[in-house]
Amino acid sequence: MENSDTILVIDDSSTALLLMEYALNEAGYSTYTVSNVRQAIDYLNKNNPRLILLDLSMPEISGFDFLNMRSELHLDKTPIIVVSAFTSPETIHNAMELGAKDFVPKPILINALMEKIKANY
Repeated sequence: MENSDTILVIDDSSTALLLMEYALNEAGYSTYTVSNVRQAIDYLNKNNPRLILLDLSMPEISGFDFLNMRSELHLDKTPIIVVSAFTSPETIHNAMELGAKDFVPKPILINALMEKIKANY
């Protein structure tokens, strides 16, 4: 498995993926984007990203399911920042309990996202 400084972005919204990829690349970060958890697992079988940005609401396998798989995917030391439109205190609490290091609400404010990335990268 190859360690890298790449940020893995997992989101089923092509708009969100493009926005985050563009902003991260402009800030000098290397990114790899996928639109579902299955693609993320394929990537993680060969790579060890420095950080993961994760949407919660996705078809088939949700972001919560992904957080539950952290140990079996050997992600215990990889920071995961949830980026989601679901911002209830219960949702945020549940994500953090499952191992998320931080939470960024959608619609995404790029400055807020960058601050969270800098704090966890």
